[in-house]
Amino acid sequence: MSETKYCINCGKAIPTNATFCPFCGATQDKVASTEDQNTITSEQHNTPNQPEHVNMWTALKLGMRQTFTWSQRITRPQYWWLYLDLVLISLVLTIVLGIRAYSYPAFILSPLHVNVLQTVLLLIFSALMVWTSVMQFTASARRLHDSNRSAHYLWFYLLPLVGPILIIVFLCQRSEPAGKRFDRLASQPKPWTHKWWTWCLLVLLTLGYAALINITARDTAMDAALTTTSKSATTNSDDSYSDSDSEESSDSTDYDSDSESDSDSITIGDDDIDIADQKAYSTSFTDSSWAKSTFKIDKVTVYKTDGTYTSGSGNDKKDFNGVVKVHMSIHAGQDISAYPTQAKLSTNDGQQVEADMDSDDFDGDLNSGTDSDGNLYFVLSKLSSVKDITSIRLKWDASYDTDDYDDDNAYKTFDTTLNLN
Repeated sequence: MSETKYCINCGKAIPTNATFCPFCGATQDKVASTEDQNTITSEQHNTPNQPEHVNMWTALKLGMRQTFTWSQRITRPQYWWLYLDLVLISLVLTIVLGIRAYSYPAFILSPLHVNVLQTVLLLIFSALMVWTSVMQFTASARRLHDSNRSAHYLWFYLLPLVGPILIIVFLCQRSEPAGKRFDRLASQPKPWTHKWWTWCLLVLLTLGYAALINITARDTAMDAALTTTSKSATTNSDDSYSDSDSEESSDSTDYDSDSESDSDSITIGDDDIDIADQKAYSTSFTDSSWAKSTFKIDKVTVYKTDGTYTSGSGNDKKDFNGVVKVHMSIHAGQDISAYPTQAKLSTNDGQQVEADMDSDDFDGDLNSGTDSDGNLYFVLSKLSSVKDITSIRLKWDASYDTDDYDDDNAYKTFDTTLNLN
């Protein structure tokens, strides 16, 4: 029986002394001498060169060295040891960095907000995950080469259910000697770490992967905020019924007494504030002029604390003996972003303060048709009597996304003055 070799182009068996392939016509002269020198070795092993002892460490080193190697081949043991390495690495990265990366967004474009530490963590996690993914993808291509199949078989991944199963079957096949035809492009003048285009590709893939994670984290945070808003609205609705029952039992016809009128304290965040005196006012502020949405303020309560309390810490630490509580409700006529919990309040006696950070969480990104309400708390550093506050001025911002750069109505600053009487 005449000896045969394999075509360097199509991989079919042809006579050893053939200078061109009778099937595809590819010239064989270029590699004939090399094949003649290694005929015995190839016939004995029929597999690509590999370490004497293949294990997790040698497979990982090979995968790292050949991250961007599309030609050449990788044996079945080398591939599956590398696969185990990458699965374990991905699992550790997800536990250590991924859970935190997905917990909340690193940056928000509108309005612009960047968490530097979260952004650095997100980029590190994305870069490592992209590197392992590229390593796995190119290793799969080399494993297919070793079974004498083109890397184009990876397109089968696009076939639902059946495609991935076929790919797994192909990756489990034994080495085929005809697969050495893919080694013809194996020579590399320098490693991938010394090539500019490999780093550019990694950077682009990292940024894309990080953007996807950030979008997922943002959507998760929005869903959580909407759930919290819904619970807050339900709680406030229950409180309003309690207020109504209290007013009916005391035969009161206005808001001069609220649900806390029979209590000597109020709770702001985790702090209980003792109250010496209080006065509640009903208001009729309604603004429906912007973005098909309605903002209402129906109640303002002024409290005189029983003693002096402290809020904040560090440079933001300050003493106060007065509190102004503003009840606001919002109906979103379209998708909007409203921030009354970042409002500024000024009083008729010359004080200007920002909303306390322990105000109710009922604002932020609101979907069209959403109804939410809550209380805003403003602490006053000086208050002799609740009757000293006769008017307040309130300012807060709101916006909505638009592709029309000439839409001057996309950003809105509400500014209202409420007379308390």
